[in-house]
Amino acid sequence: MATIQIKTPSPDQTIPLVKDALAMETKLTRDSLRTTDDRITALTRQLDVTPEQVLAGSVHRTEGNEALLLDLEGELELRRVLQDTLHHLEQLEVCP
Repeated sequence: MATIQIKTPSPDQTIPLVKDALAMETKLTRDSLRTTDDRITALTRQLDVTPEQVLAGSVHRTEGNEALLLDLEGELELRRVLQDTLHHLEQLEVCP
């Protein structure tokens, strides 16, 4: 694991700020992931498909479902990005 450094004249103030910022970003990412998962669940129910079917491109597209499928594809990509971000955030460690 790589180490990064932050130079500051007041580490006693900076360390808690950095820790709080990371905790807040982690919370916001988890909240966003929860919202995205809820949206994916609603869209897959509405379309009567699974995320795997959509990702595999095996869902028949019609005028009636195209907009919802695009929404679902966007939410699936967003979930992937949020999961990756959360994974990185959870690995961060502030070392005084």
